[in-house]
Amino acid sequence: MNLTAFTLKNKPFSWFALALVIFGGIFAYLKIGKLEDAPFTIKQAVVLTTYPGASAEEVEEQVTDKLEEAIQSLGELDYVKSDSRPGVSRIMVFLKKTTKQQDLQQTWDKLRRKVGDAQAQLPAGANTSVVNDDFADVLGVFYGLYGDGFTYHELNKYADEIKKEILKVPNVAKVNLFGKAMESVDINLSYATMAELGISLESVIGALNQQNKLVNSGFLNTPTQRIRIHTGGDFSEVAALEDFIVTAQDGAQVRLKEFASIEMGYVTPYTAKMKIQGLPAIGIAISTVEGANVVDMAADVKARLAEIEQDLPAGLLMKSIYDQGAESQEANDGFVINLVASVGTVVLILLFFIGLKNGILVSSGLIFSILGTLIIMLATGLNMERVSLAALIIAMGMLVDNSIVVVEAALMAMKQGMSKADAIKKAVASSIWPLLGATIIAILTFLPIRISPDSTGEYLSSLFSVLAISLSLSWIFALTQTPLVLDTFIKEDNDKAGEQEDPYGGKFYGLFRKLLSVAIKRKFSSLAVIVGLFAFSIFGMRFMTVIFMPDLEKNLLRIDLFFPEGTRIDYTEEKADEIFGWLKEQEGIVDVTTTIGMTPPRYFLASSSYGPQSNYAHFIVEFEDFESADAVKKIMDAEKSNLWPDVFIKPNYFSVMSPLDGQVEARFMGPDIQVLDSLVQVAEDIVRSSDKSRHVHSSWFNMAPNWTAEYSSNKAGRTAVTRPNLANSFQMMGDGLGVGVFRDGIDLKPIMLKADVNGGSVDMDKLTNMPVVAGQKNVPLQQVVSDFSLGFEYPLIQTYNRRRAMSVLADPVPGVTTGQLWKEVGPQIEAMELPEGYSFMWDAEKKNQGEAVEAIVTFFPLAFLLIIAILIALFGDYRQPMIVVVMLPLSLIGLVLGLVLTGKAFDFMTFIGWIGLLGMIIKNVIVLLDEANIQTAEGKSQYEAIVFAAVSRMRPVLMAAITTMFGMVPLLPDSVFGSMATGIIFGLGFATFLTLLAVPVFYAIFYNLKIEE
Repeated sequence: MNLTAFTLKNKPFSWFALALVIFGGIFAYLKIGKLEDAPFTIKQAVVLTTYPGASAEEVEEQVTDKLEEAIQSLGELDYVKSDSRPGVSRIMVFLKKTTKQQDLQQTWDKLRRKVGDAQAQLPAGANTSVVNDDFADVLGVFYGLYGDGFTYHELNKYADEIKKEILKVPNVAKVNLFGKAMESVDINLSYATMAELGISLESVIGALNQQNKLVNSGFLNTPTQRIRIHTGGDFSEVAALEDFIVTAQDGAQVRLKEFASIEMGYVTPYTAKMKIQGLPAIGIAISTVEGANVVDMAADVKARLAEIEQDLPAGLLMKSIYDQGAESQEANDGFVINLVASVGTVVLILLFFIGLKNGILVSSGLIFSILGTLIIMLATGLNMERVSLAALIIAMGMLVDNSIVVVEAALMAMKQGMSKADAIKKAVASSIWPLLGATIIAILTFLPIRISPDSTGEYLSSLFSVLAISLSLSWIFALTQTPLVLDTFIKEDNDKAGEQEDPYGGKFYGLFRKLLSVAIKRKFSSLAVIVGLFAFSIFGMRFMTVIFMPDLEKNLLRIDLFFPEGTRIDYTEEKADEIFGWLKEQEGIVDVTTTIGMTPPRYFLASSSYGPQSNYAHFIVEFEDFESADAVKKIMDAEKSNLWPDVFIKPNYFSVMSPLDGQVEARFMGPDIQVLDSLVQVAEDIVRSSDKSRHVHSSWFNMAPNWTAEYSSNKAGRTAVTRPNLANSFQMMGDGLGVGVFRDGIDLKPIMLKADVNGGSVDMDKLTNMPVVAGQKNVPLQQVVSDFSLGFEYPLIQTYNRRRAMSVLADPVPGVTTGQLWKEVGPQIEAMELPEGYSFMWDAEKKNQGEAVEAIVTFFPLAFLLIIAILIALFGDYRQPMIVVVMLPLSLIGLVLGLVLTGKAFDFMTFIGWIGLLGMIIKNVIVLLDEANIQTAEGKSQYEAIVFAAVSRMRPVLMAAITTMFGMVPLLPDSVFGSMATGIIFGLGFATFLTLLAVPVFYAIFYNLKIEE
């Protein structure tokens, strides 16, 4: 069916359909999901296993390797990395990029089964492995509960109540509490009193373990009922614990309080702690139900928390640390403003070129295309976010181009004396297939992005979807809505009906004809100029800054602090407080959130994850604006080495991709730790020798001290002290020995036996006289141990695909790109001679960038073949498709020039913009060549045809180019799409010149035209 004829024949229905698009588009905008950034799936899980008492090397060999052996049989596995620390194995499982999101849960279930099957191979003493497959879940609404003068016990209680209330809010999926202090009951034993009373440590441990052990007492059966028997007596009050009876060696019964002090405390060392403005805090991280609107959920949570806050004690405060809903709304509002500004700019340009009425008619097609796109986005589950909104702005010129071609053709036909009805019919008939082919080709240029399996492809997938939807609709509206408004609102001048007027007879067209004739006459000279410009742009690339992904200009900084391995977590907290004191004195800072021991929950998708580890702390710093954040980051980068020389500090901006441990990472793999260490030291020296590097370090950081007490069976035999006796004594001297649980309502608190050590800190000089408790005796440590030694070990052992792996990591100094640093140090590292059995690989940004580009480029041949097939089908020969192909590389001329002149970086988004630029160029070339074919079919010579085509297409090409270029202007300040907008503005500007002049030149060369024709 002829869409145009149907539209004009059924005008009431057509206007009704357009009204539905208007109201449907407004409704869709109000209801569509809104996100700050495009989501992408982190196909990663963590397998965590504890093995108390084991060294890092024992954990790696006895736990990590056994589990990795089982995991490597997972078919979807890409690679596996691990961190083995004393007592803890942490395995990171990365799936292949081709793993589909809908298959993830099934894959994680398979992983659980494989890990579960491997448990039998783990050593005695290793606890059951935990598979965390929601590692990548985003809990994007992140609050903190804090207050001065409140204990962690009080904070725990209020946080638990708040969690219950938030879970009742609609569309809340999960609430995680971060930084809760685990409460304990501490029993501090007096060894001297125990010896006097004849109390052995074993009897205390045994009695406490038995007393609070859950027992099954069975049931009482009556003639009519079966009654469960509950045996009471477990500890639920401190007083009951104090009066607990322990039997001495002579049978005497002694109360626990007679030889021990009992107090409520917290488990030490803690795993994670949180502070807001230096005050104790608990984080409350909230996620949204899948498919729900995070903006609405966040607003509902905020309202509920405002109500809850009214009932909190004075001084107990709620702080919004990160609100994904508010951030999404702000980001969407900003982009919508940019979109409106772009549309307004396009309308103004059209009014300038073709007058008020015609400009409104053409721009109305743009509005309908955008509204129709919003309707389909809502129906298909696409969200409004940074990428999808940018796609609409990128498509702006191409959206209006279809309408411009139809309107321009109809108006010119009417000027040549044709009736309005015939002019509209001719304009549509001559444009329908070229515009369809050009539209499909423009969509196909973005196809490699859509089918790329890389995370960058997933992040940008909505770019293809929105462009495909909007461009398809613009073609449909060009055949329906545009003829309708032309037929309705364009008046036919009956006085001039049948009169012919040359629409291209002005002075400007005359000058262009002369320029075109000279270019075609001297076609090889023109070709030399074009090739020269292209060569100049290739040369100019060396002055172009190249990066992978840009940073976001948020009013937030993330600061990672790494203390030397082996640092006590209390010291980490002390130094973090010191750095917080420095931060709060800086200008422009609003709030500082501190986490110690590990990173907070993933409140922002592109986040890194560290911990639990005692030498790590993290700051989330909120500023008044990005300029303040940028200034403080620069100050901290400049002063941190002098102020805190023993702390490795990395302040980071927020980014669209997860931050890296180092922008440059050279990984060495092999069996021997000492050999790996020597290789990394050589690589470190190479990197440090470059003045372009900073933050140079080993991925294993430093060796940490370990103290060995050599148990002597001969000595211990005389004192009846066993290795477990010795181990228990060490534990009691340190963090405490767990001996049961204390039931406080629904909470189970561990009971910890401790020896009296001031503040938990040990005097190493007096350690040899530490009492070791065995039975009723206290034996000095030196009577049990044959030797004491203080040595050093790596408390962290990393592997990559089951091979020990150590990396040298570094970042470029400010003003230097990762590529520039790599060019200086990369070849030297690659030239290092490796021993047999050792290998090397690049990771971090070089690997990520290579994989992202390769994933897209891999599918270029498919898109290219489809484009060529369409071109051949459109033109029916091979020469004109070749003209289109030859034009594509020349698009780099303007793009490179623009980036070099403005100082903007060529990043991955600019690469995507260049792909879009190719689609715009192809579309213009197709319509121009198609017009030349129409003219030759009507009897003109090839020379006359190509000149007429270039002249007649000049105004619509200029209109489409200028509207697109000015439509990009609102994107120039954007931190993510600014470089891309610059590339498109300059690239399209020069490409327009190429379309109007270079295409006729190539046409003349390919068809060997002579100007005499």
